[in-house]
Amino acid sequence: MIRFTSTELRPLLSQQGGMQRPLLLEKNLGIYIRVPDDRNPGEWLRAWAEGCNPSKDANWSENADLLILEKEYAFQTFMEQSKFDAVLNEHHDLFMMPSAGPLGTGMTIRKETRPPEKVYVLVEEYRSNIRWLYDQSLRHLPACVGNAERLSWRSQALSVLDRVIRLDCKRAKPADRTMFESAVRSVRSSVSEVMSDGSFRYAGTRR
Repeated sequence: MIRFTSTELRPLLSQQGGMQRPLLLEKNLGIYIRVPDDRNPGEWLRAWAEGCNPSKDANWSENADLLILEKEYAFQTFMEQSKFDAVLNEHHDLFMMPSAGPLGTGMTIRKETRPPEKVYVLVEEYRSNIRWLYDQSLRHLPACVGNAERLSWRSQALSVLDRVIRLDCKRAKPADRTMFESAVRSVRSSVSEVMSDGSFRYAGTRR
C-alpha cells in the first residue's frame, strides 16, 4: 500500500476546511497527494508517498511503479473523520491503495491508518531528540509573546512530534524510554493548552 506520514500530510490537512477538502492522489514523476495552497493562490501543496519523492528517493520511479501500475494516475478522494483525527492527533501513517469498488461502482481508494512506523536511531540521536522535545514545552513556549507567536509555536511543536514520535533505539536504557515518554506527554500537554486563536485554554495558565 502507498504510505504517507503525518509529517508529510499535516500541512495539507491543517488548512481551513480540513476534512471537507478533497485530496487528489496522483502519480506523475512520483506519487503524492496534493491540494490547493490557501496561502499561495494558484499553487499546490504536495504530500509525497514514502519512497516515491524524486527529490530525495533514489529508487522513486521503481517504487512508484510497484504501487501504481499506470504511468500516470489521478483520483479524487476524501478523508473520514476517524482517519483525519488519527493522522493529526495521533501522528498515524495513512495508507492508500486504488481498488475496485462494489460491483458496478468503478474504482475507488481504499484507506486505513496505522500507528507510525518505527525509525531506529543511535542512542545519542535518541537522547538529542528527547532534549529537543523538552525544549519545545519548557523553553520555546514560555518565550512566546502574544497569540501569533503561540500559534506558530503550536504548529512547529506538532511538526516536531510528527518526526520524533516515530523514533526508537534498540540500545536505549529504560531511563531513556521513560524520559522519551515524559517528553512526548509534556509537548502534547502544552499543545493542548494553546487554543485555535493562540490564547491559552485557561486564563492564567502561563505567564
